[in-house]
Amino acid sequence: MFTPAGHTVETISVLLVEDQPGDAGLVTRALGGRRGQFEVTWVETLAHALKLLAEMRFDVVLLDLSLPDSQGFPTIGVIRRAAPTVPLIVLTGLSDNDMALAAVEAGAQDFLVKGEFEDAMIERAVRHAIARGQLEERLRRSEARLKNILDLAHDAVVSVDAGQRIVLFNPAAELMFGYRTDEILGEPLSRLIPEPLHARHSAHFGEFLRNAVTSQVMADRPEVSGRHRDGTGFPVEISLSRSAGPEGPIFTAMIRDITGRKRTEAELVLLATTDPLTGIANRRHLLDCAEREMARLRRSGTPFSLIMADVDHFKRINDTYGHAVGDEALMLLASAFRPVIRENDLAGRMGGEEFAVLLPEAREDEAVAVAERVRHHVAGLRLPAMSAAGAPDAGIRFTVSLGVAEGRRDDSRIEQPLARADQALYEAKAAGRNRVMRAGAARELVAPLAAP
Repeated sequence: MFTPAGHTVETISVLLVEDQPGDAGLVTRALGGRRGQFEVTWVETLAHALKLLAEMRFDVVLLDLSLPDSQGFPTIGVIRRAAPTVPLIVLTGLSDNDMALAAVEAGAQDFLVKGEFEDAMIERAVRHAIARGQLEERLRRSEARLKNILDLAHDAVVSVDAGQRIVLFNPAAELMFGYRTDEILGEPLSRLIPEPLHARHSAHFGEFLRNAVTSQVMADRPEVSGRHRDGTGFPVEISLSRSAGPEGPIFTAMIRDITGRKRTEAELVLLATTDPLTGIANRRHLLDCAEREMARLRRSGTPFSLIMADVDHFKRINDTYGHAVGDEALMLLASAFRPVIRENDLAGRMGGEEFAVLLPEAREDEAVAVAERVRHHVAGLRLPAMSAAGAPDAGIRFTVSLGVAEGRRDDSRIEQPLARADQALYEAKAAGRNRVMRAGAARELVAPLAAP
């Protein structure tokens, strides 16, 4: 219908559930006199009300809690289950604030005392109940959308209160950490953090609690890790935010397990720093590490040395047994470094049959001793093989020649000590192979073994 001003007025459909005809008449007359804005349907029993709610649409329910077939607050629950989104106003003959509060907590939008309301009051109550019901319905839908987002999120979402007690734990968090939501809610956040990181986490959380910042990405912090229920740790990336809760601030973390990313990064680093044939450091990685040692030498005087090593008569091995066996000889040599060099030393393949060893914090004399251990160890190795003609061979014996050089503070580039070590290696080759030579030395340092 239209008002005189030309505005459309929607009729509000009211279901009145009241077994007392006098009280029902008061409500009907109060709403019926509002210029056709209300359409009241009156029933006397809960059963009849439920039947109508299943068949028709109502904008609001006015409910007496004392009916022939239902008594008290359980009546509210029955109506709520039948029509969860329809606003509900409780009618009672008792003026009791505690009862009013209990009715609202049970699911009613409002509470009216029979005989104490005027026509305008009941109209206002109905309109307010509808408005409140609409707001509550929007809130329910918003919460449902949020729950759906949280349930479908691939990242774990964990919220805690200011006391670091878990108040939200989505399905992705259950999968990530191995806990069910019902068993982790209310538990301390420390259950999800490796024990060695508890103190550091508490410090970071306290800092964030005091800070005015409302969000922060923690991926740049060292050793950001989660702890699975079985005790295993795993790397994570965390975005932390703060929001206001009914009982204080709520802190929400979006957590991403980056185990796969870390594995990929490690594989990429391995590919970038490792020689694909031998599995030891490649030329670039060894030179990068040597540059750092040279910088440390210039800065603090910490010494370092280099060993250059080359397989003797490698062409003969390739020509006699084939390149596949030559590759096996190189792999055998690479594996021979680890047992004899020091723990902090780095062996690398420079190319072809040429290898190098970086010795941090080592003087030339120490490097010579290491080089001699390498030479002696390699001379005792045997590589099973077949000759190029296919005949069995008792085993290939090969040796290495080595040159040693110590870094100098006046070296401007790493190529300078490398060139000195390489020159010493050349002198070892020229002197008969299978020996160690010191850079600039005019004599061999170690008596050679018999040539292979």
